Amino acid sequence: MRSTSSARRGLALFLCVLFALQGAGTAGWAAAERPPEPCLLLKLSSPSVPEDFARGRMAPLPALLLRELNVRWVAPPAAAVPPDIKAAFPDADDASLDGISRTLADALRQMDRMEMREAERSLSKAENDVRKFRIGVGTRPLLAEIFMRRGQMKLWEGNPAGAEEMFARSRAMRNDFSPDPALFSPSFLEVWERSKHRPAPEAELLVRSIPPGASVSVDGTQRGATPCRIRVSCAGPVRIRVSLAGYQDVEKAGQWLPGDSESLEWILGRDRIATLGDLIAAAPDGKGTGKLLHELASAAGASRTALVVLEDRKGKTVARVLSSGGGDADPALLGEFEWPQGDDGIEEAAGVAAKLLRDAGWPPAKGSPSDPDSPWYHKWWIWVFIGAVAVGLAAGGGGGGGSSGGSSGTIGVSF
Repeated sequence: MRSTSSARRGLALFLCVLFALQGAGTAGWAAAERPPEPCLLLKLSSPSVPEDFARGRMAPLPALLLRELNVRWVAPPAAAVPPDIKAAFPDADDASLDGISRTLADALRQMDRMEMREAERSLSKAENDVRKFRIGVGTRPLLAEIFMRRGQMKLWEGNPAGAEEMFARSRAMRNDFSPDPALFSPSFLEVWERSKHRPAPEAELLVRSIPPGASVSVDGTQRGATPCRIRVSCAGPVRIRVSLAGYQDVEKAGQWLPGDSESLEWILGRDRIATLGDLIAAAPDGKGTGKLLHELASAAGASRTALVVLEDRKGKTVARVLSSGGGDADPALLGEFEWPQGDDGIEEAAGVAAKLLRDAGWPPAKGSPSDPDSPWYHKWWIWVFIGAVAVGLAAGGGGGGGSSGGSSGTIGVSF
């Protein structure tokens, strides 16, 4: 039987204990894995930093931070979803067009019998039904007929100016139509001819907002600032958007016919993230932002909130990292650093930000050195201890030259 070194046996036993503890820890962790915390990440930049530059630097940050933090990012409270024009104004199907045509036929029969009230009700119903659908090939002739018949009724009532206006609206829907002289009276034909010389009617909208001064755009083209009157195309549905710095944008999808007029009024709600940016610009340490951050985190369902703020200082891009653990308390300023240059600068910046957040109590990612459940060989103090033991063993081995000469010099370990 070979001689066995007690010192080596002690080291082997120590390593076995480490592996056993690691196995037990891994089993316990697998049995109760910690779910990622829902957290909110807000990326802000000062006006001194170009928007495109800030977006390019900050866009990869959420994914890079996930390598170091055991979190899942939740989206900040979203603004109102833009209306779906196609859903709001679908194309008319055959059954709907047939129903509108039958209603219009009823109106014509009622006009022949001089049942004016009944005819007006039928025309109103037909127009309301047509307005539910997108203006197109199938609906334009129906609208042209409705406006023409309304003009005819106004002419019967002794209102040639009103008749001329209705005829102009009818021509805007179907410009190639000419009434048959054999079917219409000379007075009708005369007013119809005059309507050709009127400017093409448009829809006119009065747009107002509280507070005023918001920019108004139609299908992406700016048309003025509230309060203002704008004219819109009658070729189909349009989007009207009202925007004011510091407030949430509002948008309406609508469809207006020639000669329509409408008043649109909005009370603008504040944009909480834009307001937060203004507060951070005024107080770089985050003082006074606790209540607003709590509102944002609660609305998003986040337990923690991190803010990364970019600003320019004498030509250098500096990032500040703040953290809020919930409640109305102001966030803590964890630190700031100069944003590294080069292609690897984003990953380096993410590493610095992640370290600041971990040091502030944010949960480390699984397997990272700061994770309490990470393997033992990821922990620095284990290697320090092993190094100390190795040095001690080396020192002990040097003083053991007087061992039995019967030993072969090979140290065996028995378990």
